[in-house]
This record gives sequence, C-alpha cells and structure tokens, in this order.
Amino acid sequence: MKKRNIKLLLRPLAVAGITFGLTLILYFSGVFKFFENKTYDLRMVYASEYCEPSSDISFIVVNQDSINWAQEEYGWGWPWPREAYARLIEFVSAGNPESIAFDILYSEPSIFGDEDDIALAKAEADSGKVIQSVFVSEDADGAVDAQFPIPIIKDNAAIIGNITSATDDDDIIRRGRLEYEWNGKVYPTLGTAPVYLQNNKAALDELPRLKDGTVLLRYQRNLNEYNPYPISEILESYDLWKNGEESYFVPEDFEGKYVYVAYYAPGLFDICSTPVSQVFPGVGVHITTLDNYLCNNFMQKVPDFAVCLWILFVAFFASLSVYFASLRHSQRTTVLFMVLGFILGILLTIGLPYILFVKSWWLQLVAPFFCFILASLINITLNLTVEGKQKRFIKAAFSQCLSKDVVNQIMEDPDSFTLGGKNFHMSAIFTDIQKFSSFSELLTASELGSLLNFYLTRMSDIIIAEGGTVDKYEGDAIVALVGAPLEMEDHGIRACSAAIKMKKAEAALNQEIISAVNNPSSAKYDETLLSAFKKLIKNNKTIFTRIGINSGEMIAGYFGSENKKNYTMMGNNVNLASRLEGVNKHYSTGGILISEATKELLNDKFIVRSLDRVQVVNVKTPIRLYELLDDAVSATDEVKAYVCEWENAMKHFESGDYKQALDIYKALSEKNPEDKVAGYYINLTEKFFIAGKYPTEMDDAGVAYNPENPDDMDPSWAGTKYEIKGSFRLLQK
Repeated sequence: MKKRNIKLLLRPLAVAGITFGLTLILYFSGVFKFFENKTYDLRMVYASEYCEPSSDISFIVVNQDSINWAQEEYGWGWPWPREAYARLIEFVSAGNPESIAFDILYSEPSIFGDEDDIALAKAEADSGKVIQSVFVSEDADGAVDAQFPIPIIKDNAAIIGNITSATDDDDIIRRGRLEYEWNGKVYPTLGTAPVYLQNNKAALDELPRLKDGTVLLRYQRNLNEYNPYPISEILESYDLWKNGEESYFVPEDFEGKYVYVAYYAPGLFDICSTPVSQVFPGVGVHITTLDNYLCNNFMQKVPDFAVCLWILFVAFFASLSVYFASLRHSQRTTVLFMVLGFILGILLTIGLPYILFVKSWWLQLVAPFFCFILASLINITLNLTVEGKQKRFIKAAFSQCLSKDVVNQIMEDPDSFTLGGKNFHMSAIFTDIQKFSSFSELLTASELGSLLNFYLTRMSDIIIAEGGTVDKYEGDAIVALVGAPLEMEDHGIRACSAAIKMKKAEAALNQEIISAVNNPSSAKYDETLLSAFKKLIKNNKTIFTRIGINSGEMIAGYFGSENKKNYTMMGNNVNLASRLEGVNKHYSTGGILISEATKELLNDKFIVRSLDRVQVVNVKTPIRLYELLDDAVSATDEVKAYVCEWENAMKHFESGDYKQALDIYKALSEKNPEDKVAGYYINLTEKFFIAGKYPTEMDDAGVAYNPENPDDMDPSWAGTKYEIKGSFRLLQK
C-alpha cells in the first residue's frame, strides 16, 4: 500500500474509533431507548407476517353477536348468568382439553343469586382444568391491591392466574410476565398458568428471560389469527349435544387444546397497547405468552457484547467504505462508490435487524444506524474538505499551463498525478524562435516583453488546447509535455497536432504583424507591441519557430525545494526532444523534427518524411529523424506525391546509390525551390558522397559520418527496405 494511502487510512480509522466510543456512551445511557422501541414495534408488525399461531390454542369470545343471540334465544340481558359459563365449561371439559382459562374477573357475587355462583363453581370442580383470574393493581399512592374471584369460584378453580401485564415506559406491552408475587405468594400469569397446571413449571426456567424476569413476546398480527369461536355457537352446540342431536361443535374438538375465554365485545374487554396494535385485547397478551412457549419462539435479545461488536463493525464499515471510495480513479467513480457504500450500509444496519427479527432475535437497530450515519457523514465531510482543498491547489497549480478539460479531469481524479516524480509514457515538445537574439538587439526591453507575450500566448494556447502542459518558458523558448500529469494514450498525436497548428499559427501571426503595421487602426494593440511590430517589418524580421518532439518514458512531477516547487519533466528522452529542436537548423527544415519513437505513434495521421539516422550530441544510440510536414487530412496530393519521391531518394542515398539519389534530390528541388532540406542533401551528396568521401569533424558540414561504427548498428533495423550502412553524428557548434 502506498505511504500516502496509509496516511489517508489513519483518518477514517480514527473517525471509526471516535464514533464507536460516542455511540456506546449514548447506547448505555439509554438515549436510543425510545427510538429503538419504536423500531422494535415496526419490526414486530413486519415479523408477524412470518409467524404461524399455535394450533393447540382455542379462543372462545363473548362478542356482540353472541350477546344479541342470547337475548333472543334465552332472554338474557347483560350481564349473563354465570350458568352460561358453567355450560361452556361442561361442554369443553367433556373433550378433555389441557386447560380452560378465563380472562373474566368474578370479583363480585352474581346478580342472579348464590345458585348461579354455585353452578359455575360446580362446573369448575367437575372439570379440574379451569383457570380463573386475579388482577393486581397499584394506585397513585403506591398502594397495591389484588382483586380475586369470590371465594366459591376461587376455591373451585384448578389454579389462579394473574392478568397484570408488564408495560414499558411508553405503556406498550412488549414483555410478558411468567409469574407474579403478591403477599409472599407466587402466582403464574394467565399465559403460564396452563404450564403450572401440567406441573411443568421447570420448563419456564429454560426460557430466554430478561434481567427483570420477563420475556419478550412475539405477537401475531391480531387475535383473529387464532380463529375465535363465538360463545353463542358453543352454547348452541351445548344444547344440541345435551339433547343428543348433531351440533356445530362437539367436545372432542377441544381435545388437548388450551382454551381461553374472554370478552370480545366493544366496551367489555380491556384494551392495551402492543407493538402490533394500539387497541389490542388484554387477553391477547396471555395467549401470546402461551403461544410463544408452545412454539418456542419468544423474542431473544442479542447480548450487549455482541451489540458492541456490531456497532464497532458498522463504524469501521462506514469509515472504510468512504476511504476506499476516495481511492477510485475519478470523481464520478468515487461518488458512485460512496453512494453504493452508503446504501449497502443502510441495508446492513436496517436489513439485518429485520431479518434477525423474523428469526426471533432482537438486534439493536438505532444505535448501529446512528453510528453508521455519523461515521459516514464525518468521513464524507472530511473527504470533501480535504479533496476541496486539494482541488483548489490543483486548479491554482495547473490552470495557467493546462487545458480546462485536463484540469477538470485531474480535479475529478487527484490521484492521476503524483506530487513528486512519476513515470509517464509521454511526448516532450521544445520550441525556439530562430535567431531571436537579433530581435533583442532591435527592441527595447518593454517591446521585447510585449512581443514575447503576444507570441507565447498564441503558441501556449495551442499546446493547452491539445491537452498539453506548458512546463516552462525560457526566454522565447517553450518547454511543454503531453501525457502528464494526466496520462494520455494519444500523446504523440496530440503533440504533433499542436506542432502543425503552431506552424500554421506562426504564418498567420507574421501576416497579422504586417497587417497591423500597414493598418494600425484595424486591430487593438498597445503602443509598445505595435512599436515592436514596426521594427520587425522595418528590419525584414519574421518569426520562425523550430520545434523538436520526442516520445518515450519520462519522469514528471513537482521538483524543487520545500518552499518552491515546479511541475516539470526530466529524463534522457526529454533531452533528446531538446536536441531535436536544435537539429532543425542543420537540415534547414520547415521547422518540425520528430523522433522515430514519436513517428511510430502517429498511425498515418500525419505526413512525415524520413531524414538521416543520426547520433545527437550526448545521446549515444543513433535514431532516425523525421520531418513533420502536415496532417494527413490537410495535405494535398502533390505533397503526398512529393514525399513519396523523397523516400525513394533516401532509399538510394542510404543504399550507396548516390548518383541516383542526387538526381532525385535535384528534381525535387526544382519542383519546390523552397525545400531547403533538398538543398542540404544536394550539397552534402555533391561535396562528399559523390566525391567518394564522408563528412568528418574537420569539415564544415555540421555532421560526421562513420559507416564502420558498430555502435551505429541496431539489430531492430534488420529486414527493412534497405540496410543501414552507418549513421551521422551531429557536431556541437
């Protein structure tokens, strides 16, 4: 891992640690409790869709339809005589149920007299399976009181079950009691009384209790899931059964069942708030308790130590997802990865608790979610702040020497360049104005400065428009590179395109100078620049730019001291581009020389002609030189034919057929007298090669030639159209 990346990694790790610690403090101080309870309720509603009720529970309800039916059939008003419940007990008990639990409190004698209470008590005694209710309440002063059934009903019941529920701070019943102690005696709840009745109390000790001894209940969507039986159908079936007639139900329908009987008419049953409903019948809490016991699906709270580990994971996930997103190679990709990481984190912190809830595990949702959001926001904010600072630095550093498109790409992908040295495969451009020293002799310092600004602005704009980077200005010279700080596969094409456009701009610039002098009012030039123009015209001076281009591996980056750094390039291939710029004058080219390495990158997009294979000063390996003439689209057929003839001449020249080569050079020179390169080869061939000798360092030819130098031989040239016999060595002058 890069040192910079390791340094950047420390920040998200620190954020993860801080947010983890803060979340734990808030978690254990109870800050999240209210919100966690609300998400608990939402999850309970969701999870209820995936929970089947126990088939061993039967629910008989005293609903409004049953009350209306009894009024018509028996003439019973409300309240009913307790004989009605005695009939129910007799009928159900005949089927051998596990228990018959009444969520009905008989704390007062029957209004129908003692015989009515005796009838209910006798049915209880005969059954031996009846569970009656006690309600323990606490008044505003803290006094506790219990409402038991009247003695005759209490004494004949098989067991008494408490119906007092355990509510949370928001009065919602999420937990169920297994037993309740009053006056030194322990009473089971109406939900666990059937277990006590089976003498299986020890099984309750294995349940997943909370610290206060309660259990987390898993509710059905509503009590209708238990297919409530109207008591009217039971009583009608009782009458038919007693008369030996066929009935809706038979006692055997309740064999092995845990039967609950409760009021279910509006205004009769007690209402409580549960996670699945704000108007949930109180008997539903006890049915749910027994259901969870029978199905072994009480909710279980994930231990705190596991919650802490989950929060820790979430904190690091949030921080590291932002960190790894910031390592992407473009701003769009970074944003995409951040969004994907954020969405994944949301899905994890919310989705996992929901999935586990369906499996009856309560994993904290709010605290991990808070930690994830906080860690994500802090990391994103820090990332944007640091990145924004970096972007401002990049923009300030490169906006004067790079195209806006390149600057924008670098700002989107700051890691695409390295502060320091980095290897790039790119193209270097060196330009210089021929005989600029003579300009200096004619112009004042201010005129020279205005002229340079005029020239350098035009030329720099062309380089920048092609995606190039202006490295530096050295007087009239421009040093530029293409392919850094943003890597470009077509850097050679871009560099050559810039060179062609610069030469065309040069011609237009010279014409502009003439027009400005002849018609000073036609364009807006300051007086200093216009004065410089006039002196150039007066002394027959024109601007002629020499350009050298080479491609290959180079180092680019910020170099200098801690207090002053410049973005520049270095390497042997940079030096070669500089040498090529100067070689233009030896061959009297039209202004642009490129290396063989650059030519191989052009893909026939430009018109070039080959020159000698030379060994430039301080560069040992001989290279092939090419003059860049025009782009293939703009070049005329005449130019293309001319270059074809030129290559034929070079073939004869390098194969030693100097006479044939000379004839072609002369013919080309007649076609284009302005081609000084042809004149150079005519002079070189006539003066040396036709005469049977080679130019040496003693001759005033600017080059030396050694056909026997083994260093000049390059195996990669084998198999070309002609065999290279030797190479020129350019002399330092």
